Amino acid sequence: MKFTHIIFLFFLLMASCTQQQQSSHIEQQVDQLIDQQIKDKRVEYCKVSVSEKDGQTAITGATVSKTTFDALKTFASEKRCDFSVVLLPDDTFSENPWGIVTISVCNIRSNPRHSAEMLTQAILGTPVKVYRKDDGWYLIQTPDRYFGWVDGAAIVVKSNEEMVEWKAYKKVLYKNQYGFAYAEADAKSSIATDLVLDNLLTVADETAGFYKTVLADGREAFVKKDECMGLDSWYNKSVAAKDVLATAQKFMGVPYLWGGTSAKMVDCSGFVKSAYYNYGVILQRDASQQTLYGELVDTQNGYDTLAPGDLVFFGRKATADQLERVTHVGLFLGDQEFVHASGKVRVNSLNPDSEKYTGHYEKGFVRARRIIDNVDGDGIEWVVDNVFFKQVLPE
Repeated sequence: MKFTHIIFLFFLLMASCTQQQQSSHIEQQVDQLIDQQIKDKRVEYCKVSVSEKDGQTAITGATVSKTTFDALKTFASEKRCDFSVVLLPDDTFSENPWGIVTISVCNIRSNPRHSAEMLTQAILGTPVKVYRKDDGWYLIQTPDRYFGWVDGAAIVVKSNEEMVEWKAYKKVLYKNQYGFAYAEADAKSSIATDLVLDNLLTVADETAGFYKTVLADGREAFVKKDECMGLDSWYNKSVAAKDVLATAQKFMGVPYLWGGTSAKMVDCSGFVKSAYYNYGVILQRDASQQTLYGELVDTQNGYDTLAPGDLVFFGRKATADQLERVTHVGLFLGDQEFVHASGKVRVNSLNPDSEKYTGHYEKGFVRARRIIDNVDGDGIEWVVDNVFFKQVLPE
C-alpha cells in the first residue's frame, strides 16, 4: 500500500512538472508572438500573462492592439488554452473616451497602485484618452501616445457633450515655473490649487487683474492675469532655438526624477520635452524614442555641425556584438555645451578643455537630431495639430 502511494505521488509530480514545462513553453511563445506584433509597448498597451488555472494553461490580460488580440486568440485556440484577454477600451469608454488632468502635475504609473514605477507625468489641462478603470485607477494614454495608470483623483472623465462645452472655453497657459490659483480674486485668499509652467487653464471671466478659471472637475479658482499668456506661440506653429533655450534655462537646478516631465522635477527626456512643449511642440516621451525623429546631424567629423536647440543623445553605440542603447538626452546650447537633467538640470561640455567636461558623456555620445524646422507630424508634432489637444483647444 505504501509503495502504491509512492508511485501515485511520483506520477502526480511528473504530471505537474510536465504541465509547468508546457506552460513555460507557451509563455515563451506568447512573448514572442507579442514582440512580433507590437514594436513599442509604451505606446501600444499590452499586458498578458500565462498561468495555470484548474489544470489548464490560461492566457489572461489586456491589450489595445486588435491584431495582437486576434493573434493571441488564435494561438490559444490552437494550444487549447483558456483565453481571457480583453481588447481595450472597455465598453464604458468606447463611446466617451476622454478625460482631462485636474491637478498641477499627475503621476502616471506602470500598474494601478501608488507603489508601482512612475512612467511619466501629465500636467493640468492635458487631455487624455481613457481605456479602463480598476478600483479607482484609470488606464490612460497621453498626447504623446504613452500609456500608464493614473489615480482617479488626478483626472476627470467627460462625456462627448461635456468635451464640446469644455472646448468652447478660452484657454491660456500658466507662464511661471511655479505658482498658485486662489479661492478669490485676491492673492491673500486661500489657495485653490498649485500651478506649474504650461498648465492649460480655462478663462470663464476676468476681474481685478485675475482670470476666473474653471477646472475640469468643476472647481473654480482665480489666477493672476500677468502670470498667464495666450496660445499665440502654439497657434503660430513656429519655434526658435533661442526661445527653447530660454525656457530650458528656467529649469536650472531642478531636481532629477525618473518619469518627471514638469517644472517640479524632470528626467532627461522629460526636460527636453518640456522645453519644446512651451512653444507648442510635442516630442516623444523617452530618449530612446526621441532619437528616432528629426533631422540627423552629421557629427562624424566633430561637433561643429551642431546648432543650438539640437538634441544630443548618449548611451551605447551599436557594434557587431551588441545593439545600440540610447539612455540619455540633452539640449545643445552651443560652444560644445549642452544642458540636461542628470541629478539636477545642469550644463556640461563635450570639450575636454572645459571645466564642465565629463568624459563619459563624450565617450557615450551616440548622435544628434535637429528639431527646429523638422516638426512634420512624424514623431514630432505641433500641439495644435495633435488629435488629443484638438478635443480641448478652441478653434
